[in-house]
Amino acid sequence: MIIDAWGRDRIYTIDERKHINSHDYTHTIFISGDYLSKIVDEIDAVPWVRWSYATRRDMYSEKKVLEIRLPPSKIEEMIMAVEKIGNYRDYQIYNADINIVQSFMVENKLNFFNDDTDGFRRDFSIPDLNILNVKFWGSIEEIEIDGELFSDIDASLDYFFSHIEDANMVISYGGDTFFQELFKMARRKGYSIKTGRSRERVFTSYGRIQHRKSGFIISGVPHVDAETSFMFNEGGLEGVVTISSMTSLPLFNASRITPGTAVSSYEVRRALERGIMIPLYKGDHETMKSMDQFVQADRGGLYLQPVPGIYENVYEIDFSSMYPSIIVNYNLSPETVNGKCNKFETIQFLGYNICNDRKGLLSDFLSELLDIRLYYKSMKRMDERYAMRDRVLKWLLLTSFGYTGYKNAKFGKIEVHEAITAIGRNILAESYRIAQEEGFDVIHGIVDSLWLQGNGDIKRVMRRIEDFSRLKISLEGHYNWIAFLPSSEGDGALNRYFGLMDDGSFKIRGIELRRSDFPLVCKKMQQEVIDLYANVSSVEGFRKIYFRASGIYESYKESVIAGRVNDDDLRVSFVMTRYPEYYKVRGLRKKAAELSRDKKPGDKISIFVTNEKKGNVSIDNLEYRYDKNFYLRKLALAWESVSFPLRETGGINQKSIEEYGR
Repeated sequence: MIIDAWGRDRIYTIDERKHINSHDYTHTIFISGDYLSKIVDEIDAVPWVRWSYATRRDMYSEKKVLEIRLPPSKIEEMIMAVEKIGNYRDYQIYNADINIVQSFMVENKLNFFNDDTDGFRRDFSIPDLNILNVKFWGSIEEIEIDGELFSDIDASLDYFFSHIEDANMVISYGGDTFFQELFKMARRKGYSIKTGRSRERVFTSYGRIQHRKSGFIISGVPHVDAETSFMFNEGGLEGVVTISSMTSLPLFNASRITPGTAVSSYEVRRALERGIMIPLYKGDHETMKSMDQFVQADRGGLYLQPVPGIYENVYEIDFSSMYPSIIVNYNLSPETVNGKCNKFETIQFLGYNICNDRKGLLSDFLSELLDIRLYYKSMKRMDERYAMRDRVLKWLLLTSFGYTGYKNAKFGKIEVHEAITAIGRNILAESYRIAQEEGFDVIHGIVDSLWLQGNGDIKRVMRRIEDFSRLKISLEGHYNWIAFLPSSEGDGALNRYFGLMDDGSFKIRGIELRRSDFPLVCKKMQQEVIDLYANVSSVEGFRKIYFRASGIYESYKESVIAGRVNDDDLRVSFVMTRYPEYYKVRGLRKKAAELSRDKKPGDKISIFVTNEKKGNVSIDNLEYRYDKNFYLRKLALAWESVSFPLRETGGINQKSIEEYGR
């Protein structure tokens, strides 16, 4: 069973018994276009190239191509040569920017953590691996290794290097930050092991600046830093191994990629298995549209804004993985949307035709991913391993929709993105009508969820919606009561609500308790008040606990004024969005960025506010110095949100679907 692989012209694989095998590897790229003989004339005498003519298929059609087999280290040189020969416009290049290890694994029908040659097996089991756990406590001076704390650097080095020889992998907390210094010191003391670093990146994802520091690579031992791995934080080792197995990427890569890159890598693996060529540069630009078409296509998802208030007896129903399910069940793919075909279905309002005489590649790829995720979801109550796998696959399916509209996505096309949202809008609008016909009032709706109030047959509503939508729908829960909060403008906020379900659990979204930029003292106050609400079964019950709830708030105010709060309760965290010199307003964020010179845009910064008016902050312990007015103001804002049910009685005043439009 292969645990890790690395290399370029020579690929090395290692199994759970630490046996290393080496493989000579040459990669295949494809060139399409007219006058391929011009390229042959130039490369025919090159000793490291083998070429032949072939017929291959890309996403849209079969093409006559030049098939070139060459060492991976020569790919960039070949790309430059082909582009120059074709004046940078005459040829399309395929399979030239694929991860080399991924290509090697797929070509040789190999899988990480899975000996099955038929591809990913959903019921795989992780072997009993020897995992070295390392935790850095702020520096290399204090390290915890396999649960044992070391304060002497020589002792920690001896223990670490005596155990890494037998380790199958290293899971660290802070390894990307501190391993560089640790291994540098180890080399001075005679220890020798090959290491490296991945590329550092600052990028924007879904409107948010993110920073991914370079990862620390240990040769022959995959390293996962739990502090920098989103996938590990979501699904633990089970989640990371699932991504590695499904994408044919090494564990180190799988632990560090974003969900969007993961779903794109999964699609690449499926395309390689099917023999579908993957373009180096996309050439399918957005098609011309009339102004009416453009306005309709650019509308996005449908939201039904709630009226602020408290509502009793409310059901929340959700479409399971709505957008990827639309892709699969409506056969949406770049080659099927407005493609040439004999049998098609037309999308209302857009006029797009969807081919139904062939299965779209994107819908085919995602159908397997969707099936695996639904299987894990059905099994997660019985086995925690499946719950961890489900959590990472949920993110892949969420981002699969966004990637259809991403300009550089290999299997994306803006018309597919627009078709998905148009179908989604129509489904939510028709679901609204069905709910009303069945005696329910629609309190709120947001893209793939509806909140319904009434005494009708909720199961009948769900069956009717499933029948017309072709999608699976689930009952997220039944609320004894739910409070939809106002926005700063006074109308209903789309994503600020909390409610008590009939099983005694709360669902909370958007309030300060869920925000990282509010101090812990505010969150503790809100949590105490919400715990008090657990005993409220109806709207009338809020009147009876007003003074108890306000007493909680008053006690926290007194603690802040009297200085009876811990430093951790006053810590404020936010994400640095730019370098200090680019903050225009000289406020708290700019000052915090100036004090945190080791941070980059996308990193989280934690501060204490010592004087808000002067923009003074501290990144160290406060020692009882803090701006009481700042923290009292934050506490008041948190109280305003959580005390809303104490001031409101609620009522139905929902807009009609005609007012929303589609």
